[in-house]
Amino acid sequence: MPRGFTEQEKKNIHKRLITVGKEAFGLYGIKKTSVEDLAKQSGISKGAFYQFFTSKEELYFDIIRSYETEQQQQMFEILSQKSENERELLKSVLKGILDQVDRDPFLKRLLEKKEIEYLWQKFTPEQLDEAMEADVDFATQLVEAWRLKGKLKIDDPKLITGVLRAIFFLYLHKEDIGEEAFPRVVDLLLDSSIERLIEK
Repeated sequence: MPRGFTEQEKKNIHKRLITVGKEAFGLYGIKKTSVEDLAKQSGISKGAFYQFFTSKEELYFDIIRSYETEQQQQMFEILSQKSENERELLKSVLKGILDQVDRDPFLKRLLEKKEIEYLWQKFTPEQLDEAMEADVDFATQLVEAWRLKGKLKIDDPKLITGVLRAIFFLYLHKEDIGEEAFPRVVDLLLDSSIERLIEK
């Protein structure tokens, strides 16, 4: 039976599991990464892993949410600032996040077709609902920020959430679109979408 951990140990182990999970899932994908691997690399037993997560999929979901929370905080802080050109500001923020997808092994793996199809089957309806609600909540904050600036063109958080998700899910079709054309396609879609969302 796994031994108990102090509150500080729990915090440290949880942080290690997130770090180890990002690395392992990025390198090998979720199907080839076992709970035993994650526990061993985190310095705990397999049994102790289940004191923190019910499954490797739950850890994966937690990592996704941590990425989203970090990105949304950064995005909101930047977009809350005054700018002479709101469209260019939003585009620069979104391109920064998209560039991170290209650099970060975990995010690149996440947006592979096989990975996303596997996760879609494994995540619970509650987890998917939680992710959607969090994204809509964030879009609601953006709507309010743009409204206060007098720049809002579309007052529909769910629509804005769908537009932003559609742009990121383009990465699932990067090969279909073509490596050479992909950056220009993303750029064009960003310009078109942003022009419809907000004023300059």
